[in-house]
This record gives sequence, C-alpha cells and structure tokens, in this order.
Amino acid sequence: MINKHAKNLANIFIASLVFLISGHALAENQITTYTYGLKLDIAKVLSISKPKTHTCKPVDHLMKYIDSAGNIQTLKFKALSDACSKGH
Repeated sequence: MINKHAKNLANIFIASLVFLISGHALAENQITTYTYGLKLDIAKVLSISKPKTHTCKPVDHLMKYIDSAGNIQTLKFKALSDACSKGH
C-alpha cells in the first residue's frame, strides 16, 4: 500500500512540475505598442483582436504572436475599424 501511495505522489509531483514548466514557457511579456520603424520578430501570429464599432475610425488592435525564440508576445497597434470597409 505504501508503494502504491508513493507512486501516486510521484505521478502528482511530475504532473505538477510539467504544468509549471509549460506555464512558464508560455508566459507572456508586457504589451509592446507599435511605433513606426519598430523591428518585429514574428514567427507565427496567434490572434488579432479589435473592438467592434459602427463608426469608421482608428482603433487599437492587439496581436498575439510567437517570436523566433518561441516566446509569446503581444503587440498593440492602430488600424481602421471594420466599419470603414463597410461604408459607415
């Protein structure tokens, strides 16, 4: 019974360690605000989010991406709202 209990504790410890390591590897950095000429290191775009608006105007967009080192980054940039392409 002690051997089975020790095996269960070892499995829980290993699972917890894997979870902590994977969480640290995916930790996000602070949001970087884009300025003209900023050199970007984008290996893969994960998502782009923007607010919904019925008015054609510049709005903040947030892009989450993975850089060449495998780190998740977030970039804030201005772009026209979707309403601009719909003639509003």
